Amino acid sequence: MSDFQELLHEEGYEKVIIIGIGKDFLQDSFGESFYENSILPLVLDTSPDYINFEISGQFDATWKEIFILNADGSLLDRILMDFDSIEPYEDQMYEIIVDNYSSTSEENVDYSTQIQPIFNSRCISCHGSAGGLNLTSYNNVMNGGNSGDVIIPYDYTNSLLWQYVNKGYMPPSATDLTQTQIDLIAQWIDEGALPEPYEPLSGDINGDGTVNILDIVLLTNMILADEFQEYADINSDGNLNVLDIVQLVNIILGG
Repeated sequence: MSDFQELLHEEGYEKVIIIGIGKDFLQDSFGESFYENSILPLVLDTSPDYINFEISGQFDATWKEIFILNADGSLLDRILMDFDSIEPYEDQMYEIIVDNYSSTSEENVDYSTQIQPIFNSRCISCHGSAGGLNLTSYNNVMNGGNSGDVIIPYDYTNSLLWQYVNKGYMPPSATDLTQTQIDLIAQWIDEGALPEPYEPLSGDINGDGTVNILDIVLLTNMILADEFQEYADINSDGNLNVLDIVQLVNIILGG
């Protein structure tokens, strides 16, 4: 698996399969440049008569193409290549996947890798400054526009940006965002519209941003009530017991 595919998998797009198919017409240097200098595993389709290419025929492929497939083998999208190497198409492939494929990641939304790419591909051609709204960076987004704040953290339904993309007002014409993109923006806003995914503080059982005696009290009550919560299982052994209390005390004493 290429580094590019591993990155997609880390972001929750682990069911997307990307392959490249090329036809070797003349058995020249194209084959070497096509599949040896690539970030992805490629298929070089050879044919004795240079007419009937069996693999390419299954995909109805032209000379050089990238195919983005779902895990079930269905075609998500395809890119006709003008270059022998796939590297120049990496950003385009990423945008296609983000635009059309739902991430299965259970982690919180990452603004820089999941939200900003949506704005970059669909919005900033107008909203580099139009209407006083600049969507080129997190800080600019949160600064809002002439109408005031467009993002209300933890409240996507009252956030103007979500309202506009959800109703299709923006982007204009026939460039509406996909439902996956709209849902991702809503999720990001409801998670607090953070610049980076929230990572809970180890030992902060009550979620108040600090680790102190109150967390010990809450953890003790959970143990006495035989109540299991994964976030309270500090040593990750699948049980809540005195070992978690000991580790919590050590966290507090370690400051």
